[in-house]
Amino acid sequence: MKLATARCQPGLAGLLTALALVLIAPINAVAADNEAAPRPFEATYRLEIDGWPDADISHSLRRQGSNWVSEMRASVAVANGWERGRFTLAEDGVTSSDYAGGYSLLGIGEDYRIGESELTAWPDRQAALFELSRQASQASCWHPQVAPCTLTYTNYKGETKHYYYRRLETTTLDLPAGNFSAVTVSLWRGEHPDRDLRLTFTPEVPGLLLAADYFKDGERTSHLSLKRLRFNDLAKAN
Repeated sequence: MKLATARCQPGLAGLLTALALVLIAPINAVAADNEAAPRPFEATYRLEIDGWPDADISHSLRRQGSNWVSEMRASVAVANGWERGRFTLAEDGVTSSDYAGGYSLLGIGEDYRIGESELTAWPDRQAALFELSRQASQASCWHPQVAPCTLTYTNYKGETKHYYYRRLETTTLDLPAGNFSAVTVSLWRGEHPDRDLRLTFTPEVPGLLLAADYFKDGERTSHLSLKRLRFNDLAKAN
């Protein structure tokens, strides 16, 4: 499987890593028979980061022909950022075809894009988030005496990155957007075992985040939670 944390670019990138706490990648596993079917949605997350004003992140999942498109946008103070991934679904997981994103800090920033030829080995971060959300509740690497699962993804430069993860608790969350069954996974890089990214998904809505928390040296430095959710089941696929 594969994960992605938003990379900290001057000033904003650190923000974006927290801003999305969400840019992860897929699992190399066969999809479970009881997976929920994807549904187009629009979600708003509330993000709290130490040293920054609170911010809202918008997240949409929509159909585009035979593809799915996952897009996130965030803005706080003098910084903003966005990223979008296009992918198709198959029985053995997702296949990325396009990834784009960008950031701006005090009017200075950068846009980036990688195409299908650079995404043949591993998916991009948005496709990754979607696939991880589908597979999280089925992950077998939950016991501490079992080796952690391995995550791999293609970053915005086309480079391959690796993470480890474990499935943690399953529970029910009562949020402003509704009541959801939930599963949390903990992700970390081998060279940074002191940094822990915890993502909470619901098997009911593929691609949706319920919550995210980032810990450094055991202290939580950022928190994200689902604030609003709207389904677009009647939206036409362009």
